[in-house]
Amino acid sequence: MSDSVFPISPARAWVEINTLSLKHNLEIARKQSGCELMAVVKAGAYGHGLEMISRILESCDVAFLGVANIGEARRIRNAGIQTPIYLLGATWEQEREEIVARGITPCISTMEEAVSFHHIAKRRGVRLVVHLAVDTGMGRGGFLPADLTEKLSDLLKLDGLSIEGIASHLSSSDEDETFTLQQIASFQDTIEKLGGLEKFKWRHLSNSGGILGYANHCCNLVRPGLMIYGISPITSFQEKLHTVMSLKSRVTLVRTVPAGHSISYGRTYVTTKPTRVATVGIGYGDGYPRQVSGKDAEVWIRGNRYPIIGRVTMDQIIIRLPDECDVQCGDEVELFGVNISVNEVAILADTIVWEIFTGITPRVERLYIEA
Repeated sequence: MSDSVFPISPARAWVEINTLSLKHNLEIARKQSGCELMAVVKAGAYGHGLEMISRILESCDVAFLGVANIGEARRIRNAGIQTPIYLLGATWEQEREEIVARGITPCISTMEEAVSFHHIAKRRGVRLVVHLAVDTGMGRGGFLPADLTEKLSDLLKLDGLSIEGIASHLSSSDEDETFTLQQIASFQDTIEKLGGLEKFKWRHLSNSGGILGYANHCCNLVRPGLMIYGISPITSFQEKLHTVMSLKSRVTLVRTVPAGHSISYGRTYVTTKPTRVATVGIGYGDGYPRQVSGKDAEVWIRGNRYPIIGRVTMDQIIIRLPDECDVQCGDEVELFGVNISVNEVAILADTIVWEIFTGITPRVERLYIEA
C-alpha cells in the first residue's frame, strides 16, 4: 500500500540547517583569506547533507568542492552539480578509472599514482588535471618536499597529466603556532624551488584554522571546512560565524516519578524525591553522543535549560524538570544549535565538533531554512 494513503507524522528528530548562515560563513572565509575557495563537503558536508549543501555552494561561485573519495564525487555529479571537484586524499588503483572518466581532480602523492593516472588518461584520449600534494608535516600523504623537487621533471614528462596546482595540509593550525608557521614556510620554499608562483594555477594549504589564524601570501586558494558550518577551530574568531546546524527533537512524555525511582539503563541516577521528568525522542541512534551521560549536559526547551539525567539511550533521553514549569508533550527541544553550542556538547562528550556533526545519523531529517 502506498504511503500516500497514510497521514504523515512530523519528524521525531531533525536538524535545521540555516542556509543564510552557511552563505555568511562562506563570505567570511572569502574576505578573511582574500583567496578563491574550495568548500570542503566531505562526510556528507560535515553531516549537513552532501547534495543540498553542494548545490548551495555552487550558487556561491566556489572554485572547487573538496571531497574525500570518488563515491562522494559521484553523488555530486549525479545531482547535476558542475563545480570542479577535488579529491583531498590519495587514491588506489581501482578508483582511478572512474576518477579520470568523470574528470575529477586528484591530488598526486607518489610517482606510482602519477604514472597510473597518466596511462589511464592516455588510453581515454584526455589530459587529466591534477594537483601535486606536498607533505609538509601532516604525514598522511604527499611527496616529501625534497623528493618532489627531484621528481618534478619526471612528472612533467607525463603528458597525460596537466599539473594545475600544488597543495599541502596544516596539521595543527588550531593548536601549534610554531609548527604551523614551519609548514607555511616549507610550502612556500617548495613552490619557489619548483619554479615559483607562476608555475601553478592553484596553490593551497590553509584549512579553517589556517584561514582564520595565519596569513599565507603564496596561496590563491583556501579550503574552508568547519568554519563554513558555523564553528571556528580558533575560539577568538567564533563570534564572526553564524550557527548553521541545530539538532532538535520533541518531548514525548511528561510525568512525575516517586522518590527512589531509577532513571535509564544502569540506574546511574535515582531520584531523592518525587521528580517531574520529560522523555525526549532522540538518542545516540540519532547521533546525540552517549558520552555526555552523567556530565550535566542540558537541553533547551521554551527558553530554558534543563538537565539530562541518567544515561543517553539509543532512541530517548530523560530530562529533569522543576516542579512548576510549562513543558508539555510535543514541545520542541534543542540539543545543540543557537542556544546551546555544539562545542559545549563536544567538550562534555570528550570529542571534537567534527565528530558530532558527522555522527548525525540518516534517520535524522535534514530541514533547510532561510532565517
